[in-house]
This record gives sequence, structure tokens and C-alpha cells, in this order.
Amino acid sequence: MNQIFKRRNLKLKLTPYEILATGPDCGLIEFVADTLSIDAIRKKMSVRFNKTCDLYDYFRKNFGDVKSHEFIQAQKNFADSLAAYSLVCYVLQIKDRHNANILLTKDGQIVHIDYGFMLTTAPGRGIQIENAPFKLTKEFV
Repeated sequence: MNQIFKRRNLKLKLTPYEILATGPDCGLIEFVADTLSIDAIRKKMSVRFNKTCDLYDYFRKNFGDVKSHEFIQAQKNFADSLAAYSLVCYVLQIKDRHNANILLTKDGQIVHIDYGFMLTTAPGRGIQIENAPFKLTKEFV
């Protein structure tokens, strides 16, 4: 899908990484450098500042004033990657999307990991189709 986005000159951003299956239930995955899960970011920020923190707090802390070039660029990177991964999740019916499966890069892009449940498979038993085509939280908006 990343190649399709590039071929069509879309600004959508994906972060491809290599996965090598070495057996039916095991494999190797490329390390995605300079990332933290959104879950880890929220926990670390909340402990550090002794209050519930969200991504907006994280972006202001790491990218500066909301009118700065760095903040605006990080926000754009986030939006462009969120749009790309939303399309991927919709087309491939990716399931099990939660903040531990979504990483944030040092430049503000999101990276989805853990594609164990897609098309018709889902966590739990049997086949399941989620009601939402992709997850868009208030925090992401």
C-alpha cells in the first residue's frame, strides 16, 4: 500500500518494516527505531507530571509551541500517517487496534504494529467483523 501511495504522489505516510516468518507460530520482526507506543507515552507523561496527559500534552512538550514550525510539522506528520493507516486498517480489516499497538516516531508519525488479526480473524474466538471500519479516537482528532 505504501508503494501505491507513493506512485499516486499522495502525502500519506506509512513506515514499512520487515517481518520474516520462521515457523507457523514464530518469526522475526525488524526493530522500529526511535518510537514509543502511545500507551507508554501516556503512562510516562502521567507519572512524570502527576496528572492524566494526552498526545496533545506530549506534542507540546516535545515539539514546542503550537504555532512553531516543529509542532505544525509533527502535527502534519501525525495526520498524514493517521490517514494512511486508517486506509490500511479499513482495506485489510485490521483488528486489535489499541494504544500499545500504535507507535509514535520522534517526528510525530504513527506506526501500526501487530497485524495478527486481519481480514476475518479477530481476538477471541472465531471470525468477527468489527463494526467500525477503523478506529479514530477523540484524542487523535
